[in-house]
Amino acid sequence: MMEKSEDLSKLIEFIKSKNDFVLATHVQPDGDAIGSLLGLGMILKNMGKKVFLSWGEQIAIPRQYSFLPGIKLIKEPSQCPSDIDVFIALDCATLDRLGALASKAERAKMLANIDHHAEKSRFGQINITDECVSSTAELILGISNELGVRLTKDIATCLYVGVVTDTGKFQYTNTTQDTFDAAKELLKYGISPNKIFQSLYETTSFNYLKLQGIALSRATLVKDIGMIYTWILQSDLEKTDAKLSQTENLIDLLRSVEGIKVAVVIKELDDSRLNVSLRSRGKINVSRLAENFGGGGHANAAGFKSSDTREKVIDDLVKALKK
Repeated sequence: MMEKSEDLSKLIEFIKSKNDFVLATHVQPDGDAIGSLLGLGMILKNMGKKVFLSWGEQIAIPRQYSFLPGIKLIKEPSQCPSDIDVFIALDCATLDRLGALASKAERAKMLANIDHHAEKSRFGQINITDECVSSTAELILGISNELGVRLTKDIATCLYVGVVTDTGKFQYTNTTQDTFDAAKELLKYGISPNKIFQSLYETTSFNYLKLQGIALSRATLVKDIGMIYTWILQSDLEKTDAKLSQTENLIDLLRSVEGIKVAVVIKELDDSRLNVSLRSRGKINVSRLAENFGGGGHANAAGFKSSDTREKVIDDLVKALKK
C-alpha cells in the first residue's frame, strides 16, 4: 500500500495543474520500466495532458513487450522537447540511468522521480521512492488511485506486466500481500493473465533458442560459493541473428539450478563494455554486491556495467562473494 507523503501530495498537485509532461525510464528497459512508462503515459493522456514518452538511447522495443497497448507512444530521445515543464523519471535508481535524457531531466522546471529501488540518490525535486513496494508499476497504481482516475484495460495490462515481471512471476521476495492486492485490483479491468503470460514468456524466437543453447553450453559452476555464470558475445548475436533484448529471462534458468546462491549473466554490449546481471536466492543481497561495481538494483535482482575483461569481472565477483 502506498504511503501518503508530502512529495506524493506535491506530485498529485503538479499532475492536476500542469499540461505538458516528459516521461522517461532507464536505458535497456525491462518489463516494469516499459509497463510503468506506458501506464502513467496513458493515464496522463486520458486526463487530457500532453505527454512525451522515451528512454535515453535508440529505441528498440524488446520482442516480448511489443504487444503492449500504447507501445507506439514511445519516441526516440532525439525528439524530446527542450523546454520541459515536468519531467518524470520512472524506475531509475540514479539520474545517470536516464542515459541521453539525464541532462534534459536536470534542466526541467520540475523533476519528479518515481522508483522502488534501494534509495541511493533522491535526485528529483519530488521523490516517490519506496523499496518495500514490488515494482514501479505498483507505485503508479497507487498514484492513479490518489488522482481518482479510473484505469482502462490497456493501462491495467501495462501495469500488470510491470508487476509480474519485476516479481519474477510472483516468486521473488519482493512479492507481498500488497502485490497480490495490486494484481487483484488490475484484474478488475478485464485483463487476461494467460495472454499476458504467453506474450511475455511463450513467444521465444527460434533464433533466441539457438542463442540460449550457446549460453547454456558455457554455464560454469563455482560450487564452493554457489555461483553459476555464463556469457553472451556480440559474435553470438551475429551467428544466431538474435537480439540482446531477448535474453532478459536467460538468467532465471541459471538461477533455477539446485544449490545456487547467485546467478550471473555477462553480456557484451555493442560498445565492447559488459552488462552484468545478477540474481540471488537466499540471503545474499546482490544489490549491495552490484554497488561495489558502480551498479545497483534489488536484493534479489541487480546489475552493473563494466569496461573490464570478462575474466576480471568473474574473478572480482568470486572474490567479493568469498568475502
